[in-house]
Amino acid sequence: MFIYKTSCVDPAFNLATEEYFVKTRKYSEPILFLWQNDNTIVVGRNQNAAWEINLQNAQKDSVNIVRRNSGGGTVFHDLGNMNFSIIYTDLENKGVSLFSTMLEPVIKTLNELGVPAKFSGRNDIELNGKKISGNAMWKYEDRFLQHGTILFNANLDKLTNYLTVDRAKILSKNIQSIAARVTNINSEVKNKIDIEAFMNKLIETYKKSDEIKTINLSEDEIKEITNLSKEKFKNSDWNYAKNADFDYRNKQRLEGKGSIEALLRIEKGIIKDAKFYGDFLGFQGTEELENKLVNLKYETFVLEDVLNKSDIKNIFGENFTSKDILDLLIQ
Repeated sequence: MFIYKTSCVDPAFNLATEEYFVKTRKYSEPILFLWQNDNTIVVGRNQNAAWEINLQNAQKDSVNIVRRNSGGGTVFHDLGNMNFSIIYTDLENKGVSLFSTMLEPVIKTLNELGVPAKFSGRNDIELNGKKISGNAMWKYEDRFLQHGTILFNANLDKLTNYLTVDRAKILSKNIQSIAARVTNINSEVKNKIDIEAFMNKLIETYKKSDEIKTINLSEDEIKEITNLSKEKFKNSDWNYAKNADFDYRNKQRLEGKGSIEALLRIEKGIIKDAKFYGDFLGFQGTEELENKLVNLKYETFVLEDVLNKSDIKNIFGENFTSKDILDLLIQ
């Protein structure tokens, strides 16, 4: 296994580094990438930034806003939070079912440090019934990425100030606010944990089961990553691409699957534009399906045919069915 640990806190560069590791063929073995972002909101691939973020508060405070390649929800990163990415070749397409398995070394390391964390729900790690880590995934060709956050000492006041919360998500969990759903590890344990110490301990956990090799990026690799960060992750077309006006809007929260919203522009019975938003965990992205819907008649059997021929589980998540999406598109 390869390890790459960086002191860079620029979110655009870090997300570009992650994408480079996914797409490059230079590293055949799995990669563990450890990193942090400072003062950053990271939007899920399938989300509308304007609806997920209090833009007035975030822009006033010069918060970085970037969109990642994976699905899931919007998160706030500061230096009280750390991120980990696990990248590997997935020839058998098993990655989507391995959330809990891939998180075992992380949970084991936390447990050894006196943190009684455990896997929870679709993609979370919890401590004392509250979320300390959320995870998401992305697949590119035969390469698979799973990444997550861990809250050690993050500023939860800023998290509440910058992020807007889906009321359906709150009500479904019978809780009152975003602050009630998450916690910092160091607010819950007696012996405080240093993030740097945790990263080193996590590497030691992996060393017990695999030979570890350190990645040192070359000048050419850094140049390639820098160009990608400028062209994509600092580009407003990528970060705000899903913000548009539509005529039809329907939003649902499906228990055990996630929030999903469909927006359509329909003219004379023909779909002229389509977008899906949500915190669902499919790794393929919604763009291909959105394109397939354009110029179709807005009729049940027409849409049903397209959905039945689409890979709904890869697009939206393992538990989704074509009927779920059809019910969203036509009420």
